[in-house]
Amino acid sequence: MDRRIFLKRASTFAVGFWAFMRGVQASAKGLPSNPDGPAAAASGPEVLALPPFEKTSPFPLDQALLSRRTSRSYDPDLPLSQSQLSRLLWAADGANRSDGKRTAPSAVAKYPVDLLAALPGGVYRYEPKDHRLVRVLATDIREKIPSQDGFKKAAMHVLYVINKDVVPRGRIDFADLEIGCIGQNLFLEAVALGLGSCIYAGVRYDDVAKALALKDNQTLRIAQAVGPIK
Repeated sequence: MDRRIFLKRASTFAVGFWAFMRGVQASAKGLPSNPDGPAAAASGPEVLALPPFEKTSPFPLDQALLSRRTSRSYDPDLPLSQSQLSRLLWAADGANRSDGKRTAPSAVAKYPVDLLAALPGGVYRYEPKDHRLVRVLATDIREKIPSQDGFKKAAMHVLYVINKDVVPRGRIDFADLEIGCIGQNLFLEAVALGLGSCIYAGVRYDDVAKALALKDNQTLRIAQAVGPIK
């Protein structure tokens, strides 16, 4: 073959092949498997109407969710029974498996959140593994915890204390998520027992931390009142 004809044909082939590959790449950008391409539009409706359901269901969780609300006025003359206390703390963050894992999730199962229960007999640390309370302060400080008067008479104040040494990768927000789950567990068990509850941020943090002699690696994050309501 003449050298000039060969070079001409080779050049034409190269141009054609380059154009072909450009077309393939352009077409591929529309494929969902191509991470560089735009996401394909979902085929679902803009508004999805959820079907109604029977709110008189006897299922206990349904009823607890239906009745969940924040209570701000508590009866100072009605303490919690030992049975109520046991069920409340177990529901909040108790061990529900033989390996010690709990009713509330925790990132990497580190469990950096301690529950301190302020009761008439003092402040106690809840130990999920043995399902018991260990007293850490022999003083009733319930009225010294909230800044709002309505919460002061609650039968129990749960103090959520983060151990910063245990938080995975130093991520305090992981512990905050854990507190949210524990708090909702406690809310729902309180409702199931006919009690009121409220998570509140109006805490006298410095006074409480001093009374409890919290260490540098401990942070009092928030509190939750639980008890019979007026």
